[in-house]
Amino acid sequence: MYLTGSKRANLDSKCRLTLQADYRRDFPDGKIKLVPVQGALYGFTPEGYVSWVTGVCPNASDPKSADARRARALNSHAVEVDIDAAGRISVGKSSEQDRERLGLKREVVIAGNGDHFEIWDATRWDQLQADAEDEEFEAYLFG
Repeated sequence: MYLTGSKRANLDSKCRLTLQADYRRDFPDGKIKLVPVQGALYGFTPEGYVSWVTGVCPNASDPKSADARRARALNSHAVEVDIDAAGRISVGKSSEQDRERLGLKREVVIAGNGDHFEIWDATRWDQLQADAEDEEFEAYLFG
């Protein structure tokens, strides 16, 4: 699995988000782990989530380590959601506090980022892209 691309979407009145078909194919069991990280809600396969946490917190088995505290914090905020028959996921299963801190209210952007996708508040996403797309970056992309 290697997710790429981005798409604007809206959360519905029940805080559900329709996941694009090409992303849904990469979650064959229909389960997604959602966790808030660095301004976005990340979506992993359950196995991918475990692998990611193990990678970012390699010393989590030592209960007194910073990695153990970090893994505990990540896991306490992670939720598992199902892709329903209409291709939607319930972003509302994440805590209201997490959604508010991320600014996830209505208009969002779903962006692929390799082994996971990210759900961003559209305004924050636009600012992030504006900050990244300077002249040097434009030259790198387009010559």
